[in-house]
Amino acid sequence: MKTVLLPTDFSKNAWNAIFTALKLFHNLQCRFVLFHTYEPDLTNILGDHGETRLGAIYESLEEDSRRQMDEILKYLKENHVNPRHEFKVLIRPGDLVGEVREHIKKHPVDMIVMGTQGATGAERVLLGSNTVRMLKTISNKPVLAVPKSHDFQRLDHVVFPTDYTRYYEPHELQPLLELLKAWRSTLHVAYAAREFALKPTQESNKALLRTRLQGIKVRFEEVLLEGSLSEAIAGFSSTKRADMIALMQHKHSFLENLTREKMVKRIAFDSKLPLLILPQFL
Repeated sequence: MKTVLLPTDFSKNAWNAIFTALKLFHNLQCRFVLFHTYEPDLTNILGDHGETRLGAIYESLEEDSRRQMDEILKYLKENHVNPRHEFKVLIRPGDLVGEVREHIKKHPVDMIVMGTQGATGAERVLLGSNTVRMLKTISNKPVLAVPKSHDFQRLDHVVFPTDYTRYYEPHELQPLLELLKAWRSTLHVAYAAREFALKPTQESNKALLRTRLQGIKVRFEEVLLEGSLSEAIAGFSSTKRADMIALMQHKHSFLENLTREKMVKRIAFDSKLPLLILPQFL
């Protein structure tokens, strides 16, 4: 049975991530862990009785969190009938990313699915502040970032950008391959460049990737890079009517280059498709 961690702050973004996860793993045996953290605003706790006041605030936050979590469970029980799925609730005081990090040290988690939301600036345009922090802090678990505007229905087409400069171990691709097999999806391996001649190492890595993808419907495609990398991949994904983009997280990767692009500030890349970020080492 797979274990999928669903961080939630009870927002519309978090609800959309929950719905996406339920549909994405519809045919798989899954335990969904609804994970919520809470922290008080310490700037409002002043005076000699601050410690007592802090204890009362934490108690109030926990009660409110449990009430809202009970509402989620009630809704899922009434509206989501799937014998393959079960749910668990975890509520913790503290910072979301820190608590998730501690949880996955002690408990099995196969994937984290979360909604994009939060701050401003280039990183928010790509993923959202909490998601970026999650990726920087937790590098050994796949993270699926779901835009709040995306209405997931099917996984027919997935875009996988690569420049063939590194080879992929089977375990690195496993989370993606499991989804592709479950949905019988087509994987579009996208090589974005200004010229497409490959060096011997790239040719070797491409051949190895083809071997890794045996049994999968796959198309190796070239994407002409005329503007920014993010624009090229976003445009290609649109023409293929992609349902998801999968990226490998490692140094000098597409993901790293994308977050550093100046033009990403005005592309709103996160408004289009879910992004599955695969860790380099699982």
